[in-house]
Amino acid sequence: MYKTVLILILGLFFISNAATKKEIKLLNVMQGMEKDAVFILKGFLRNNNKWIIKGAEDIEKHPDIIEKIYSYARPERRTEAFKKYIVEFDNFVRKEAKAIKKYIKEGNKGKASQHFAKMLDRCNGCHAVFRGW
Repeated sequence: MYKTVLILILGLFFISNAATKKEIKLLNVMQGMEKDAVFILKGFLRNNNKWIIKGAEDIEKHPDIIEKIYSYARPERRTEAFKKYIVEFDNFVRKEAKAIKKYIKEGNKGKASQHFAKMLDRCNGCHAVFRGW
């Protein structure tokens, strides 16, 4: 009896834990990308290539949140053109993160910094739309 109850409890724990991990929250992903961008910046400021590469890798492989962004937008903005923009933007961010990593590995911090600035500029632009700046 004890073993059966223990197995049931553990089973429920693992099932609920697995379900929780599958639920990706937009806020969590955005805060993670913020943390990664700050990590890249700290890497540039402290001359630490490993930090830059780590932050860029994490941004490059962030979870897909296109549908979450689309549903977060005001209903009047939810058009096919907007959805295409979100997809293009997501691809752009991943591409810039990849370029940052590439140029750091090649020893070209100036070029990596330019790509980081482009990425941040586009991030700010998107936030300006959502925040109504």
